[in-house]
Amino acid sequence: MKADVEVVHGLSGHGDFKELTQWLLSSPLNKNTPIQLVHGDPEASETFRDYLSQHTGFDVSVASYKSIIKVE
Repeated sequence: MKADVEVVHGLSGHGDFKELTQWLLSSPLNKNTPIQLVHGDPEASETFRDYLSQHTGFDVSVASYKSIIKVE
């Protein structure tokens, strides 16, 4: 299996960083869930990664080009 696809209601990919942060904080994800940022300008993604790490407690990283994400 290569991936599972799920519909995420209540989340817009066009939300600003505050809206995305609020969604993440109100989501049922536990703090051990790894968060991978996979879309956006590299500098903006790194800035958002830093912001989320400081304000949410999640372990956030920016996926590199053609990276493979393995989920156990």
